[in-house]
Amino acid sequence: MRIFRRYFWWGALALALLAGLLFSRTAGQRPAVIVACPDIVKGCALPHGRLHVRFERQPHPMQVFRIEVALPDVREVHARFSMRGMEMGLNRYRLLSDGPGRWHADVMLPACIHGRNDWSLVLEANGSSYEVPFKSS
Repeated sequence: MRIFRRYFWWGALALALLAGLLFSRTAGQRPAVIVACPDIVKGCALPHGRLHVRFERQPHPMQVFRIEVALPDVREVHARFSMRGMEMGLNRYRLLSDGPGRWHADVMLPACIHGRNDWSLVLEANGSSYEVPFKSS
């Protein structure tokens, strides 16, 4: 029983530290800007042209495809995939620079065991987040 108590408290401490780390990473971020995108392969832009994003082809889960982003005046860009109401695990990608304001990454959608295809690409740069809803095939 004594061993159980020791492990219980270490586990509780680890969970508290993890929750604090996750909260601190999201607490300073502004709400995501939603970017409407009827055709992610053709590409989409914010109304003022600050962000442009496109996929090289229609994405399929567990198959590699390329993201291309134009976003000026940022030091680095990260991308991840999410679904509403579902935890998709760790799938954060650091985009590579193609020159001033141009970024790319070869990425892969996680598998969804429920067969859903309603995804969001979340781009993070300079404390701002952009959410781009799209469908996989």
